[in-house]
Amino acid sequence: MNYISRLTAFTGLAILLFTSTAMAQQKAVVGETARIVVKEAGLEYVARIDTGARTTSIHAADLVINQAGKEAKDNIGKKVSFATRNNKGQRQVMEATIVDVATVSNAQGQEDRYEVELTLNWQGRNKKVRVNLRDRARMTYKLLIGRNWLANDYLVDVDLKEE
Repeated sequence: MNYISRLTAFTGLAILLFTSTAMAQQKAVVGETARIVVKEAGLEYVARIDTGARTTSIHAADLVINQAGKEAKDNIGKKVSFATRNNKGQRQVMEATIVDVATVSNAQGQEDRYEVELTLNWQGRNKKVRVNLRDRARMTYKLLIGRNWLANDYLVDVDLKEE
């Protein structure tokens, strides 16, 4: 390998390392819990950050689908209204369009959940993500943040908490 080839390879590697480092430095660091506002609901939640969860999940009760179909997949594209409640007990009824139905595995087994797109705000940064609807009334955290919200923008430091 001649001098020019080695210099070109070295320059390319240096650019790659610099770009990767710069991209990592641009990511915000979030703790194991975070105060997140769901813009469409106008409510702030103390959310649990769960790197094991693929998709974000919000407390949703009393789901009503306009002209509901027999199968869950038949309702994609339809409006769903639901009640949500944050950890302070503040309640809001909201409406969103069903964008998908996901089969989710958890400790209780498997279940189908509707997914909607919501805008989540943390420390002035908005991010629109798919959120599945689940009755989380018995759970401490009414909003569970999954990897789809974290991806490309956030790193997790489990020593940090926002309660």
